[in-house]
Amino acid sequence: MKRFLPLILCLISLLVSEKAQAQDPQFSQFYASPIYLNPALVGSTDRGRVGINYRNQWPSLAHSFTTISAYADFFSKAIESGVGIIVNQHKESFLDYQSNEIGSAYSYKLRISDALVMRSGIQLSYFNKDLNFEKLVFGNQIDIDNGQVIGPSGETFDRGEKVDFLSASAGGLFYTNALWIGATVHHINEPNQSFLGDESRLARKFSLHAGYKLNLGDGRRLRTISYDFQERSVTFAVNYKKQAGFNQLDAGMQFYFQPLVIGGWYRGIPVQTVDKVVKNESIIALLGLEITPDMSIGYSYDFTVSSLAGSTGGAHEFSLTLSFGQIVKRTRRDTILPCFKY
Repeated sequence: MKRFLPLILCLISLLVSEKAQAQDPQFSQFYASPIYLNPALVGSTDRGRVGINYRNQWPSLAHSFTTISAYADFFSKAIESGVGIIVNQHKESFLDYQSNEIGSAYSYKLRISDALVMRSGIQLSYFNKDLNFEKLVFGNQIDIDNGQVIGPSGETFDRGEKVDFLSASAGGLFYTNALWIGATVHHINEPNQSFLGDESRLARKFSLHAGYKLNLGDGRRLRTISYDFQERSVTFAVNYKKQAGFNQLDAGMQFYFQPLVIGGWYRGIPVQTVDKVVKNESIIALLGLEITPDMSIGYSYDFTVSSLAGSTGGAHEFSLTLSFGQIVKRTRRDTILPCFKY
């Protein structure tokens, strides 16, 4: 029980304080959930696409943290625009906390030159959150000698509390055939998410992501009408996020030996410390497979390297992506977004 006291007290302060702050759920396979990363990526394949992501974080702890995200998008060449929808659900068994989101997004593609393209996107989401205050544990319930919970708190709450609100987000992306850089601002309007009628603003989340793709030469010739060759490439990418007082960096690389993807990256900021503890979080390993030209699956595992190593069970994550419809007719002058696959 003692090792969970900091977690319990931290969650209490986040949920009931007047100045509560919260972080959005995250995915290790951030490019496998493109709309969640940046609304400018809506329709970025220049055809139709649907996908789903599932994340189970810290399964060895007494309380689970699970996140599911599903999306669909489509690109129209006639108006150089993409439209999409996204549905997210995040659950934490502690307090029976659940956050649901459904959003719609739009993007516009603008060719700046023969080698440079810009995409811009906007998103509007509806959120519904609920929790069970009856599961709160207060300081006066804890025996400081043995860490056990004793007796009722004396506090009175309704069994369930709910809150709903709208959130607006926007993003942009510049890219060539070899590199890209994008930025997103989520929760621009900083909606009030208080369960108790006070003011508890959901802080804006800023994201900066960039990458570079290096082709390693052609593989075997594919048995298709076009007789293209299998792709052989390595892609480097970074994704930096900041929300309220929290910040985080993901940096890594992926090898694509069509149809196989092998990747790995690091999460944390090693040059920063919190109470003299270096901000290392995870080393992430990925394996992806292109089952058909229109279907890809991915699995990743987070190896915890922080002070929680050995007690959390890391994190398991799965993704599935399906593409459909005809690819927009391209010429040799077209610029193709070279993003990560997962």
